[in-house]
Amino acid sequence: MGKRLFIYSNTNIIIIMAAITLWIAATSLLINNYGQSLYLAIVDTAVYTFFIFMGLFILDNIFRYFSPKNSKSWLILGLPVFLAIGFTYLADWTGKFVLAGKLDYLYFSAPLFPLKLFIVVIVLVGWTLILVFHGRIEDQLESKERLDRIEQMAKEAELYQLRQQLQPHFLFNSLNSVSALIKKNPEQAREMIFQLADFLRGTIHKNEKKWITVAEEKEFLELFLSIEKVRFGHRLETTFDVDEASMDLKIPQLLLQPILENAIKHGLYGLTGDVLITVKFTKTEGSLLISISNPFNPNAGKVQGSGFGLEAVARRLFLIFGRNDLLNIQQKEDNFTVDLKIPQIDKK
Repeated sequence: MGKRLFIYSNTNIIIIMAAITLWIAATSLLINNYGQSLYLAIVDTAVYTFFIFMGLFILDNIFRYFSPKNSKSWLILGLPVFLAIGFTYLADWTGKFVLAGKLDYLYFSAPLFPLKLFIVVIVLVGWTLILVFHGRIEDQLESKERLDRIEQMAKEAELYQLRQQLQPHFLFNSLNSVSALIKKNPEQAREMIFQLADFLRGTIHKNEKKWITVAEEKEFLELFLSIEKVRFGHRLETTFDVDEASMDLKIPQLLLQPILENAIKHGLYGLTGDVLITVKFTKTEGSLLISISNPFNPNAGKVQGSGFGLEAVARRLFLIFGRNDLLNIQQKEDNFTVDLKIPQIDKK
């Protein structure tokens, strides 16, 4: 509750005044049709109309802030009926006072009192039912909006937590590699520290953006791979196959890095030769298709901790799009491929 059914704007006031005028005119003409003075009929009708709207105004202010529960549901009928009886008697007394001396009209209108009471009761009860129904619909809509906001906040919190989990995972691996290179190859360690600083700086800047273009993501991944190549040397080779039409398409930021890191682990674990990892971006109708493939040794066993990245990406895609069919994993002989489909929706 808490909002009026009608906002008293200039347009609504004009509509209300037109409805009142039409009501008074129609009722007065009906009374005039029975041989009574049109002027007296207008005065009498105007008095009753004034008290009817007083009742409507009071009910609007009561049920604007108050919604009767089961134990007080009798108020939905009891209150408007009480007001209808009181205002009808007040209108009748006021009409007799204003029209004092117009005995012919007063004698005509006296038998109409029950009919007038019935009309006022119907109007006020009907208005009360509208107010209560509108208030409960409004409460349901507000509750739904609150639940939607809570659900959205929970999704954003989980997405943030997933991103925060992924970043330290890569950082710790890189720092371990730096530590191993310090004595063995100080120049490479120094180069890796500079590249890692650039990577983290770019990550911090991207944290405020939920979506980035394919061109931005490609640049980000190339920086990530330059760090990994310092770690693994000439064995790691990568190639990007980017459809020119896909360069301006959007992708959730920091989505592909854990998949690429996973591909490096799968590819280098159990293999002694050079490893080629392929990243492909393709534009299709309404979507961006991404494919990351790498060779692997099916007999080498599972790399410890290699499943978290894919699980995190699948969870992020579900939280963003509400779908479980956007990530597909294929293992064919000695090739491991992760396919992603990113629907192009309104993005910020």
